[in-house]
Amino acid sequence: MSELLLGNDLVVNEDSCNLSCEYCLTGQSNLKDNHRLQLIFTPPKRDTYAEGTDLAQRIDLVADRLRTRFDLPLLKVTGGEIFVVRGIMDFLEAEAAKHEVLVVQTNAVLVKDEHLERLASWGNVVMQLSLDSHLFHGNSYRVQTEALHDKVVAAVARIAASGLPTEIYGVLNDRSVTELEPFTRWIAGLDASIVFFPFPVRGPDAEQFKVRPDQVKLIEDFAAKYDELGRVLPPRPYFSRLLSFYHEGKRTFRCHLPRLVVSTFSDGVVTPCPNIWFSDMGNVLEDDGDGPSPLDKIGQTGMYKALLAPRPRLKACHGCFTPWDTLSMYFEDEITLDELCAAPTYAPERIRQLLARMKREYTEQNAPDAHA
Repeated sequence: MSELLLGNDLVVNEDSCNLSCEYCLTGQSNLKDNHRLQLIFTPPKRDTYAEGTDLAQRIDLVADRLRTRFDLPLLKVTGGEIFVVRGIMDFLEAEAAKHEVLVVQTNAVLVKDEHLERLASWGNVVMQLSLDSHLFHGNSYRVQTEALHDKVVAAVARIAASGLPTEIYGVLNDRSVTELEPFTRWIAGLDASIVFFPFPVRGPDAEQFKVRPDQVKLIEDFAAKYDELGRVLPPRPYFSRLLSFYHEGKRTFRCHLPRLVVSTFSDGVVTPCPNIWFSDMGNVLEDDGDGPSPLDKIGQTGMYKALLAPRPRLKACHGCFTPWDTLSMYFEDEITLDELCAAPTYAPERIRQLLARMKREYTEQNAPDAHA
Protein backbone atom coordinates (compact mmCIF):
# COMPACT_ATOMS: atom_id res chain seq x y z
CA MET A 1 0.00 0.00 0.00
CA SER A 2 1.24 3.48 -0.86
CA GLU A 3 1.43 6.39 1.52
CA LEU A 4 -1.87 7.64 0.13
CA LEU A 5 -4.88 7.52 2.41
CA LEU A 6 -8.32 8.97 1.95
CA GLY A 7 -9.23 9.49 5.56
CA ASN A 8 -8.92 9.02 9.30
CA ASP A 9 -11.92 7.76 11.25
CA LEU A 10 -11.19 9.29 14.67
CA VAL A 11 -13.18 7.80 17.53
CA VAL A 12 -13.41 10.09 20.56
CA ASN A 13 -14.24 8.52 23.94
CA GLU A 14 -16.04 5.58 22.39
CA ASP A 15 -17.35 4.42 25.77
CA SER A 16 -19.15 7.69 26.51
CA CYS A 17 -22.59 8.20 24.99
CA ASN A 18 -25.90 9.73 26.00
CA LEU A 19 -27.87 6.85 24.47
CA SER A 20 -27.66 3.13 25.20
CA CYS A 21 -28.29 1.37 21.90
CA GLU A 22 -28.85 -2.31 22.60
CA TYR A 23 -26.73 -3.37 19.63
CA CYS A 24 -23.86 -0.94 20.36
CA LEU A 25 -20.57 -2.25 19.00
CA THR A 26 -18.37 -0.79 21.73
CA GLY A 27 -19.59 -3.25 24.30
CA GLN A 28 -19.05 -6.11 21.84
CA SER A 29 -15.51 -5.16 20.80
CA ASN A 30 -12.46 -7.07 21.99
CA LEU A 31 -9.96 -4.38 20.97
CA LYS A 32 -9.56 -3.00 24.48
CA ASP A 33 -10.17 -4.41 27.94
CA ASN A 34 -12.63 -1.67 28.84
CA HIS A 35 -14.77 -2.53 25.82
CA ARG A 36 -15.43 -5.92 27.34
CA LEU A 37 -16.88 -4.20 30.40
CA GLN A 38 -19.54 -2.61 28.18
CA LEU A 39 -19.04 0.78 29.80
CA ILE A 40 -21.20 2.26 27.06
CA PHE A 41 -24.21 1.33 29.20
CA THR A 42 -23.13 3.48 32.13
CA PRO A 43 -23.81 7.23 32.34
CA PRO A 44 -21.49 9.17 29.98
CA LYS A 45 -18.40 10.79 31.38
CA ARG A 46 -18.25 14.52 30.65
CA ASP A 47 -14.79 15.07 29.27
CA THR A 48 -13.52 18.50 28.17
CA TYR A 49 -11.64 19.69 25.11
CA ALA A 50 -9.80 22.89 26.05
CA GLU A 51 -6.25 24.16 25.99
CA GLY A 52 -4.16 22.10 28.38
CA THR A 53 -6.65 19.29 29.00
CA ASP A 54 -5.52 15.71 28.59
CA LEU A 55 -8.13 15.05 25.92
CA ALA A 56 -7.07 18.07 23.86
CA GLN A 57 -3.42 17.10 23.97
CA ARG A 58 -4.23 13.56 22.88
CA ILE A 59 -6.68 14.13 20.05
CA ASP A 60 -4.75 17.08 18.63
CA LEU A 61 -1.68 14.89 18.39
CA VAL A 62 -3.54 11.89 16.98
CA ALA A 63 -5.21 13.96 14.26
CA ASP A 64 -2.02 15.85 13.37
CA ARG A 65 0.19 12.78 13.15
CA LEU A 66 -2.20 11.04 10.76
CA ARG A 67 -2.78 14.10 8.61
CA THR A 68 0.89 15.07 8.28
CA ARG A 69 2.03 11.50 7.56
CA PHE A 70 -0.58 10.81 4.88
CA ASP A 71 -1.83 14.27 3.86
CA LEU A 72 -5.32 12.82 4.04
CA PRO A 73 -8.18 15.11 2.99
CA LEU A 74 -10.98 13.56 5.05
CA LEU A 75 -11.43 13.41 8.80
CA LYS A 76 -14.44 11.71 10.35
CA VAL A 77 -15.03 12.37 14.05
CA THR A 78 -17.29 9.99 15.90
CA GLY A 79 -17.75 8.43 19.34
CA GLY A 80 -19.47 7.53 21.65
CA GLU A 81 -21.35 10.74 21.23
CA ILE A 82 -18.93 13.55 20.55
CA PHE A 83 -21.27 16.31 21.68
CA VAL A 84 -21.08 14.92 25.21
CA VAL A 85 -17.57 16.44 25.23
CA ARG A 86 -17.46 20.03 26.44
CA GLY A 87 -15.64 22.27 23.96
CA ILE A 88 -15.70 19.70 21.13
CA MET A 89 -16.70 22.43 18.67
CA ASP A 90 -13.30 24.06 19.10
CA PHE A 91 -11.59 20.83 18.04
CA LEU A 92 -13.95 20.43 15.09
CA GLU A 93 -13.33 23.98 13.93
CA ALA A 94 -9.56 23.56 14.07
CA GLU A 95 -9.72 20.30 12.12
CA ALA A 96 -12.16 21.63 9.53
CA ALA A 97 -9.50 24.16 8.53
CA LYS A 98 -6.96 21.36 7.98
CA HIS A 99 -9.09 18.97 5.89
CA GLU A 100 -11.07 19.05 2.69
CA VAL A 101 -14.05 17.44 4.44
CA LEU A 102 -14.91 17.11 8.09
CA VAL A 103 -17.50 14.41 8.75
CA VAL A 104 -19.33 14.75 12.06
CA GLN A 105 -21.21 11.66 13.21
CA THR A 106 -23.79 12.15 15.94
CA ASN A 107 -27.11 10.88 17.27
CA ALA A 108 -28.25 14.54 17.01
CA VAL A 109 -29.75 14.91 20.49
CA LEU A 110 -27.18 17.36 21.88
CA VAL A 111 -26.69 19.40 18.70
CA LYS A 112 -27.94 22.95 19.21
CA ASP A 113 -28.83 25.67 16.72
CA GLU A 114 -25.67 27.58 17.58
CA HIS A 115 -23.66 24.45 16.77
CA LEU A 116 -25.33 24.22 13.36
CA GLU A 117 -24.66 27.85 12.55
CA ARG A 118 -21.03 27.45 13.44
CA LEU A 119 -20.64 24.16 11.56
CA ALA A 120 -22.25 25.64 8.45
CA SER A 121 -19.91 28.65 8.52
CA TRP A 122 -16.86 26.46 7.91
CA GLY A 123 -18.17 25.35 4.53
CA ASN A 124 -16.87 21.77 4.49
CA VAL A 125 -18.82 19.85 7.15
CA VAL A 126 -20.91 16.76 6.42
CA MET A 127 -23.31 15.57 9.11
CA GLN A 128 -23.80 11.83 9.55
CA LEU A 129 -26.86 11.17 11.71
CA SER A 130 -27.69 7.83 13.31
CA LEU A 131 -31.41 7.00 13.16
CA ASP A 132 -33.11 3.70 12.40
CA SER A 133 -36.66 4.97 11.90
CA HIS A 134 -38.84 8.02 12.39
CA LEU A 135 -41.30 5.71 14.19
CA PHE A 136 -40.66 4.54 17.73
CA HIS A 137 -40.96 0.80 17.12
CA GLY A 138 -38.31 0.82 14.40
CA ASN A 139 -35.96 2.95 16.48
CA SER A 140 -36.58 1.23 19.82
CA TYR A 141 -33.26 -0.63 19.95
CA ARG A 142 -31.64 2.82 20.02
CA VAL A 143 -33.91 4.55 22.52
CA GLN A 144 -35.90 3.18 25.42
CA THR A 145 -38.79 5.65 25.61
CA GLU A 146 -41.09 7.24 23.08
CA ALA A 147 -40.42 10.66 24.56
CA LEU A 148 -36.69 10.33 23.91
CA HIS A 149 -37.40 9.00 20.44
CA ASP A 150 -39.48 12.06 19.63
CA LYS A 151 -36.61 14.25 20.81
CA VAL A 152 -34.16 12.39 18.56
CA VAL A 153 -36.41 12.64 15.50
CA ALA A 154 -37.00 16.35 16.06
CA ALA A 155 -33.24 16.91 16.34
CA VAL A 156 -32.57 15.04 13.09
CA ALA A 157 -35.24 17.05 11.29
CA ARG A 158 -33.77 20.29 12.64
CA ILE A 159 -30.28 19.38 11.40
CA ALA A 160 -31.66 18.43 7.99
CA ALA A 161 -33.43 21.79 7.79
CA SER A 162 -30.17 23.63 8.51
CA GLY A 163 -28.94 23.07 4.97
CA LEU A 164 -25.79 21.22 6.05
CA PRO A 165 -24.98 18.27 3.77
CA THR A 166 -26.45 15.29 5.60
CA GLU A 167 -26.23 11.51 5.48
CA ILE A 168 -28.55 9.38 7.61
CA TYR A 169 -27.21 6.03 8.78
CA GLY A 170 -29.98 3.56 9.57
CA VAL A 171 -29.28 0.13 11.06
CA LEU A 172 -31.44 -2.61 9.60
CA ASN A 173 -32.79 -4.95 12.25
CA ASP A 174 -35.93 -7.00 12.79
CA ARG A 175 -37.78 -3.89 13.96
CA SER A 176 -36.53 -1.13 11.67
CA VAL A 177 -36.84 -3.19 8.48
CA THR A 178 -40.62 -3.19 8.86
CA GLU A 179 -40.54 0.62 8.54
CA LEU A 180 -37.86 0.94 5.85
CA GLU A 181 -40.14 2.32 3.16
CA PRO A 182 -42.11 4.79 5.32
CA PHE A 183 -38.86 5.97 6.91
CA THR A 184 -37.39 6.67 3.48
CA ARG A 185 -40.52 8.55 2.47
CA TRP A 186 -40.25 10.59 5.67
CA ILE A 187 -36.64 11.45 4.83
CA ALA A 188 -37.62 12.43 1.28
CA GLY A 189 -40.30 14.69 2.75
CA LEU A 190 -37.77 16.68 4.78
CA ASP A 191 -37.15 18.76 1.66
CA ALA A 192 -33.41 18.70 2.20
CA SER A 193 -30.38 17.26 0.43
CA ILE A 194 -29.98 13.95 2.26
CA VAL A 195 -28.60 10.52 1.41
CA PHE A 196 -30.01 7.64 3.47
CA PHE A 197 -27.82 4.55 3.93
CA PRO A 198 -29.58 1.50 5.41
CA PHE A 199 -27.17 -1.26 6.45
CA PRO A 200 -27.30 -4.50 8.48
CA VAL A 201 -26.81 -4.63 12.22
CA ARG A 202 -23.31 -5.92 13.00
CA GLY A 203 -21.25 -7.46 15.76
CA PRO A 204 -21.09 -10.68 17.80
CA ASP A 205 -24.56 -10.04 19.22
CA ALA A 206 -26.18 -9.35 15.85
CA GLU A 207 -28.08 -12.65 15.86
CA GLN A 208 -30.63 -11.36 18.36
CA PHE A 209 -31.32 -8.18 16.37
CA LYS A 210 -30.85 -9.13 12.71
CA VAL A 211 -33.40 -9.05 9.91
CA ARG A 212 -35.18 -12.41 9.87
CA PRO A 213 -35.22 -14.52 6.68
CA ASP A 214 -38.96 -13.95 6.28
CA GLN A 215 -38.35 -10.17 6.39
CA VAL A 216 -35.85 -10.04 3.52
CA LYS A 217 -38.76 -9.65 1.10
CA LEU A 218 -39.38 -6.25 2.66
CA ILE A 219 -35.95 -5.17 1.42
CA GLU A 220 -36.58 -6.74 -1.99
CA ASP A 221 -39.86 -4.86 -2.32
CA PHE A 222 -38.15 -1.68 -1.19
CA ALA A 223 -35.34 -2.04 -3.75
CA ALA A 224 -37.95 -2.60 -6.47
CA LYS A 225 -39.22 0.95 -5.81
CA TYR A 226 -35.80 2.52 -6.40
CA ASP A 227 -37.06 4.62 -9.32
CA GLU A 228 -39.51 6.24 -6.94
CA LEU A 229 -37.31 6.53 -3.84
CA GLY A 230 -33.80 6.76 -5.26
CA ARG A 231 -33.53 10.54 -4.89
CA VAL A 232 -32.45 10.06 -1.25
CA LEU A 233 -30.69 6.71 -1.61
CA PRO A 234 -27.17 5.54 -2.54
CA PRO A 235 -26.65 4.17 -6.07
CA ARG A 236 -28.93 1.34 -7.16
CA PRO A 237 -26.11 -1.31 -7.10
CA TYR A 238 -25.80 -0.68 -3.34
CA PHE A 239 -29.03 -2.62 -2.92
CA SER A 240 -27.77 -5.48 -5.07
CA ARG A 241 -24.91 -5.85 -2.57
CA LEU A 242 -27.28 -5.46 0.36
CA LEU A 243 -29.61 -8.17 -0.92
CA SER A 244 -26.65 -10.42 -1.73
CA PHE A 245 -25.60 -10.07 1.92
CA TYR A 246 -29.00 -11.31 3.06
CA HIS A 247 -29.47 -14.00 0.40
CA GLU A 248 -26.01 -15.47 1.01
CA GLY A 249 -26.30 -15.06 4.77
CA LYS A 250 -22.95 -13.29 4.90
CA ARG A 251 -20.60 -10.98 3.05
CA THR A 252 -19.06 -12.67 0.01
CA PHE A 253 -17.79 -9.56 -1.84
CA ARG A 254 -14.44 -7.87 -1.55
CA CYS A 255 -13.70 -4.98 0.82
CA HIS A 256 -11.24 -2.21 -0.06
CA LEU A 257 -11.89 0.03 2.92
CA PRO A 258 -8.65 -0.69 4.85
CA ARG A 259 -6.55 0.46 1.88
CA LEU A 260 -8.40 3.80 2.00
CA VAL A 261 -9.25 4.67 5.60
CA VAL A 262 -7.63 3.99 8.96
CA SER A 263 -9.27 4.22 12.36
CA THR A 264 -7.72 5.93 15.37
CA PHE A 265 -8.93 6.51 18.91
CA SER A 266 -8.63 9.44 21.26
CA ASP A 267 -6.34 7.35 23.48
CA GLY A 268 -3.93 6.92 20.54
CA VAL A 269 -4.73 3.35 19.50
CA VAL A 270 -4.57 2.67 15.75
CA THR A 271 -6.58 -0.13 14.11
CA PRO A 272 -6.75 -0.97 10.39
CA CYS A 273 -10.52 -1.09 9.89
CA PRO A 274 -13.06 1.57 10.85
CA ASN A 275 -15.83 -1.03 10.79
CA ILE A 276 -14.40 -3.71 13.06
CA TRP A 277 -12.15 -2.89 16.01
CA PHE A 278 -10.15 -6.03 16.53
CA SER A 279 -6.50 -5.43 15.68
CA ASP A 280 -4.36 -3.07 17.76
CA MET A 281 -1.45 -1.79 15.65
CA GLY A 282 0.02 0.27 18.47
CA ASN A 283 -0.38 3.70 19.99
CA VAL A 284 0.44 6.79 17.94
CA LEU A 285 0.85 8.83 21.14
CA GLU A 286 3.81 6.65 22.09
CA ASP A 287 5.59 7.38 18.80
CA ASP A 288 8.69 9.29 19.95
CA GLY A 289 10.51 9.09 16.62
CA ASP A 290 13.26 6.78 17.93
CA GLY A 291 11.80 3.52 16.67
CA PRO A 292 9.20 2.08 14.30
CA SER A 293 5.93 4.00 14.33
CA PRO A 294 2.50 2.38 14.51
CA LEU A 295 1.81 4.36 11.35
CA ASP A 296 4.51 2.33 9.57
CA LYS A 297 2.22 -0.68 9.99
CA ILE A 298 -0.64 0.85 8.02
CA GLY A 299 -1.11 -1.31 4.95
CA GLN A 300 1.82 -3.54 5.88
CA THR A 301 0.71 -6.12 8.46
CA GLY A 302 -0.57 -9.61 7.81
CA MET A 303 -3.98 -8.50 9.01
CA TYR A 304 -4.25 -6.27 5.95
CA LYS A 305 -3.81 -9.28 3.68
CA ALA A 306 -6.77 -10.93 5.37
CA LEU A 307 -8.90 -7.78 5.35
CA LEU A 308 -8.19 -7.05 1.67
CA ALA A 309 -8.52 -10.62 0.39
CA PRO A 310 -10.58 -11.17 -2.78
CA ARG A 311 -13.15 -12.97 -0.63
CA PRO A 312 -13.64 -12.21 3.06
CA ARG A 313 -11.61 -14.55 5.26
CA LEU A 314 -12.46 -13.39 8.77
CA LYS A 315 -15.68 -14.22 10.56
CA ALA A 316 -16.12 -10.59 11.59
CA CYS A 317 -15.85 -9.55 7.93
CA HIS A 318 -18.52 -12.07 6.92
CA GLY A 319 -21.03 -10.14 9.02
CA CYS A 320 -20.03 -6.67 7.85
CA PHE A 321 -21.68 -4.33 5.37
CA THR A 322 -21.75 -0.56 5.96
CA PRO A 323 -22.14 2.72 4.04
CA TRP A 324 -18.36 2.69 3.54
CA ASP A 325 -19.07 -0.11 1.03
CA THR A 326 -19.65 2.38 -1.77
CA LEU A 327 -15.88 2.87 -1.79
CA SER A 328 -15.36 -0.83 -2.41
CA MET A 329 -18.07 -0.80 -5.05
CA TYR A 330 -16.18 1.91 -6.93
CA PHE A 331 -12.96 -0.09 -6.77
CA GLU A 332 -14.84 -3.15 -8.05
CA ASP A 333 -16.40 -1.19 -10.96
CA GLU A 334 -19.91 -1.66 -9.58
CA ILE A 335 -20.52 2.10 -9.51
CA THR A 336 -18.91 5.06 -11.24
CA LEU A 337 -16.91 7.85 -9.66
CA ASP A 338 -19.85 10.18 -10.27
CA GLU A 339 -22.19 7.81 -8.45
CA LEU A 340 -19.79 7.47 -5.54
CA CYS A 341 -19.25 11.20 -5.24
CA ALA A 342 -22.95 12.01 -5.29
CA ALA A 343 -22.69 11.47 -1.53
CA PRO A 344 -21.50 14.70 0.13
CA THR A 345 -18.63 12.97 1.93
CA TYR A 346 -16.82 12.31 -1.36
CA ALA A 347 -18.10 15.25 -3.43
CA PRO A 348 -15.14 17.72 -3.22
CA GLU A 349 -12.90 17.76 -6.29
CA ARG A 350 -9.72 16.97 -4.34
CA ILE A 351 -11.32 13.83 -2.94
CA ARG A 352 -12.62 12.80 -6.37
CA GLN A 353 -9.14 13.16 -7.81
CA LEU A 354 -7.54 11.23 -4.97
CA LEU A 355 -10.02 8.37 -5.26
CA ALA A 356 -9.50 8.20 -9.02
CA ARG A 357 -5.72 8.13 -8.51
CA MET A 358 -5.89 5.45 -5.80
CA LYS A 359 -8.11 3.25 -7.94
CA ARG A 360 -5.87 3.75 -10.97
CA GLU A 361 -2.78 2.75 -8.97
CA TYR A 362 -4.60 -0.26 -7.50
CA THR A 363 -5.74 -1.37 -10.96
CA GLU A 364 -2.26 -1.00 -12.44
CA GLN A 365 -0.64 -2.91 -9.59
CA ASN A 366 -3.14 -5.75 -9.91
CA ALA A 367 -3.28 -6.02 -13.70
CA PRO A 368 -2.41 -9.57 -14.92
CA ASP A 369 0.76 -8.37 -16.69
CA ALA A 370 1.92 -6.39 -13.63
CA HIS A 371 3.13 -9.62 -12.01
CA ALA A 372 4.47 -11.31 -15.12
